Formats: sequence, structure tokens, C-alpha cells
Amino acid sequence: MRGNAQLLQRGDNILGTYTVENFLGQGAFGEVYRVKHRFLGTQVLKVFKAEISAQTDMNTLAEEARILSTLTHPNIVRVFEANTIEKEDHSYIFITMGFVMGESLAQLLARKVALPFQLATSIQLEVLSGLSLAHRQQPPVVHRDISPDNVMLSYAEDKPLALLSDFGLAMQADLNEVFLRPAGKYLFMAPECFFRTYLPCSDVFSTAIVYYRMFTGTLPWELETSAQFGNSSALVTGVHRARRRAPLKPSDLCEHCTPAVEEVLLKALALDIENRYSDATQFLSALKEALTVSPVKPVVVEDPISESDQDSVNSQSGETRYKVRRPGKGFDEIAGMHSLKEMLYHDVILPLQDKELYEQYQVSIPNGLLLYGPPGCGKTFISQKFAKEVGYNYIEVKPSDIASIYVHGTQEKIKETFVLAEKNAPTILFIDEIDAVMPNREGDLGHHYAAEVNEFLVQMTECHKRGIFIIAATNRPEKVDAAILRTGRLDKILYLGPPDKEARKELILHLLGTRPVEDEFDVDLIAQETEFFVTSDMSFLVNEAAREALKERTKIGSKHFKNVLARIRPSVSMTQIAAYQRFNDSRSFN
Repeated sequence: MRGNAQLLQRGDNILGTYTVENFLGQGAFGEVYRVKHRFLGTQVLKVFKAEISAQTDMNTLAEEARILSTLTHPNIVRVFEANTIEKEDHSYIFITMGFVMGESLAQLLARKVALPFQLATSIQLEVLSGLSLAHRQQPPVVHRDISPDNVMLSYAEDKPLALLSDFGLAMQADLNEVFLRPAGKYLFMAPECFFRTYLPCSDVFSTAIVYYRMFTGTLPWELETSAQFGNSSALVTGVHRARRRAPLKPSDLCEHCTPAVEEVLLKALALDIENRYSDATQFLSALKEALTVSPVKPVVVEDPISESDQDSVNSQSGETRYKVRRPGKGFDEIAGMHSLKEMLYHDVILPLQDKELYEQYQVSIPNGLLLYGPPGCGKTFISQKFAKEVGYNYIEVKPSDIASIYVHGTQEKIKETFVLAEKNAPTILFIDEIDAVMPNREGDLGHHYAAEVNEFLVQMTECHKRGIFIIAATNRPEKVDAAILRTGRLDKILYLGPPDKEARKELILHLLGTRPVEDEFDVDLIAQETEFFVTSDMSFLVNEAAREALKERTKIGSKHFKNVLARIRPSVSMTQIAAYQRFNDSRSFN
């Protein structure tokens, strides 16, 4: 930029969309500002230096920003836009990101030096959780610049929430190519990054150093004094020289670091990529497993900000329309189904949580959702967890709840149900077996049934304006009256089939929970052998395997699952699944 002068000033308007509020700081790649978006509220705007902007292809960056904007996760600071501004005959590239009310991990470490092991572990698990989503993309998204500066801590709730920030340097990984230039902080860079090679395992290495630094107060390798205070060339040389030695054992520096956690951490710090975890998902899984061996008590931090720092955090506060999904809510209790959860989050939850924004863009707010599929696929369970996720009250209605022996009695009960939902709004109204409640009026249908369907249609229409969101479930979608599927009633239609292999794997592990399991248990094998098993089948399988192990007074192993699989079959046939798939493709079973 221009010496110590800031490129942008308070009040500057950018592209008619952003108004600069504050200068937040300057890093190796540019300047960071807090801005106010015309519609979306407070955001962070990062302007890249002129020399970096000149070397960057705008079309490529715009495509990367588009990809990064889809990374919606509670532990990722979302990227919104990439664009350019003209200043003093120079073109500068900028990106915008979600604003976090808090501070960076680097700022916290500058005050605290080292964090309690429990808090450091909590932050690390959250960072890996967000990074895992990026690495699961096809191709994987590599951050390339993970350090304490790029881990944000939100203090919007009682417990700090860690969010991985500054994905502006991220790129999708082509494992057959290397990128054009190095990025990131030398002390946190993986060995291969110095040779301009960036892989998901490179991010693993960087996050491992951040974790190590958090609870030990130092780095895994001690640098010579001359390297610490020399130029960048001396620092790089010092880093390489220091890493010729074995890293300091974290357990020697922190008594709370267990042998199991130390083993995982040292593997993540392996200099050879062949000996390192390949991505954040592997690292996260291994760390969680190590923590189950010697559990770490949940940390409760009443106020990680000292009184002297409170004003600086409050000065950054501002209402933002960017909302994140808090961990520990409903979707975290659903194993697998990542694409379903992402779709529900983007297409349903965000509009429900930010109605004013969607109304400004004149985008309709969803009114309801129809879930259909074979029995036992978790339609009721998902509806309950959806209500928990979005934070609405939950009312469940079955056909027997509204049945009446009196003329027009059912119509009255239907009306009373919606009155109750509106009184307790916002409410998720779950209607089970909707094919029985709202059967197709074509054909031979009694007058009183038609009147009941009509009453439902009247109550359902635009009920989101009364704070009611409907989720309906059925195993017989062809029997449902077609009128409920129009816009303003049930806007979304989702097929819930048997879980795929990856979802079955996660479901098995979730159902096993804290039960005693053999170290050699092959969850991949069992997931492979349970094709076409629905959720209820998987639950029965795990329970029966546990029962077998209990009889022998041994840990649950693969043999117990195989014994059960030898005598049970999926409850839904391949013919039935094929029929549902045909309906999903054509809205017909024919």
C-alpha cells in the first residue's frame, strides 16, 4: 500500500455497496477494514496489496470466492464476494467476509501466553471441524495460511466459538500441480509449502502447530535467536535448521496433555507427508478418539476477555445478518446426511432466520417441507432435530390426534392445532402420515374427508406469516393431495432414502457412542455390508451386536456384527427402493 498510510478512510463508499467504518489492521497480504454492506450489515473487507492484486487473475479469484461462499459452517468465517476497486491509478482486489464479534487467537495468546489445555482442545476441535468441511470438497479446498492470526474467537455466547478465517488465500487443490507462490506464516508452514506445494495435509501441519502453541506457550521447534530477529531469508533458514531436531514433547510442557493426545499431535507434525494425517477429517477423528481414551472435561470460560480488553471488543461489535449454526444443536445429532443438512440450512433455515433480508430481495420465505421415503429412514427424527436446529417450538400431529367421531369435529381440531402453533410461534408443525390426513381428493373420497382436506389447505396457506413452518412426512407420496405441493404450502419436497456408505459409517459410530468397542473393529467393513439398511435397521443391528458382546462379556467387535448380519435382512426391499427412486425422478410410481 502507501507506506503507513491507509488505503481507505472512514466513510469511504465502495462500489455503492460498502461503507468503511473502521480500519482493523494490516497483514502481509493487505489491509483489513470493518465495513457496512448496504443490505447485509457488518462485514470484514480485506484489500490485497497492489503487487499481489497485479499477480492475481480476477476471474480465478472470483471463482474461488464463489466456491468459498458455499462453505457454510459454524466454525468458518464465510466469504461473500471478490471484486476490485480503483485507487490512485491502481487496481486493488478485495474480498468480503463475515464479521466476528471478538478477537483473533493471536490477540488472546498475546495476553495469556498459553491457554488451559481444555480451552485449547475445544478451540482445536472447532477449527478442525470447519477445516474438515473444506477438505471434503471435490476437489479439496486448502486454506494455505493457518496461524493464530486467522483463527477468530467469537464472544457472542458464554463460551468462545472458534472460527477459521481468511480463506481469501485458499485454493482448490490439484494433487498433480503446485501453486504459483508461497503463502502463510513461515513458523506455521509445512515443509512442502516452502517448495510451493499445498495439500490438505499441509493445513493439518499448520493446525497442529497452532494447537501445540495454544497449550504449551511455545512452538514445537526452538529457533535460534538470530533466526527470530533476522530477515525473512534468515527466518526460513532457521525454521529448516530447527526442524532437523525432533519436536519438543508437548507432555513435557503441559501435564494435562495425555500420551494418546501427544501421539496424535506428533503424527500431525510429521515432516514427511506420508507419515502425517492426509486431511483435517483424519486429524479430527484421531484427536476425538484420543480424547475418549483420556477424556478432557468440558471447559467453561466465564469471560476470556479481561476488563481492559472489553472496550476494544465492544468497539468492533455491530449487528450482522450473517448467522452461523451453533455446535451442539439439532443437526449435530444427525449422523451423515451432509448434503441434506447443507440444503436445509441454505434453502430453509437461513430464510427463516433472516426474513427481512430475503424480503428485501423479494425472495419468498419457505412455508413447508414434505419428507418422503421408505419407513425407518428417520423422517420424524430429522424433523425433531430440524426444530432444535432452527430454535423453534415443536408440535407433532398424527392422524389419530385429529380424528373425531363428530361431524366437522376433525375440522375443528385442525383449526385448534394451527391456533396453538401460532400462539407458540415460531413453531415447527410436524404432520406425520400426511397421506392419511390429506388424501388425494380425486376418486371416491367421502364429503367429510374432502372438507377436512380443504380445512388443512386453508390453514396451511402462507402460514409462515403466522410464524408456523410445516414439515410433513409420508411413506406414500402418491396418495397425498396434489394441492398441498403448490407454492405457499409445502414448497420443498425431499426424498429420504437409505443412508449411503459414509452415512452408515457415521451412524454406526454414533450409535455405538460410549459402548465398549474393540480397537480392531472394522467400521468400514460393516458399513459396506449394510447396503440398503435404513436408519431403524442400523439401530437394531448395533443393539443386537452389543447384546451378543454382552453375553460373552467382551468388547463389541466386527464378529458380533457379522453374526447379526447373518440372520437379518434390510426391512426395505430393493424393489421398494427402486420404486421410491422412480417417484423421486418422475413424481410417479409407474
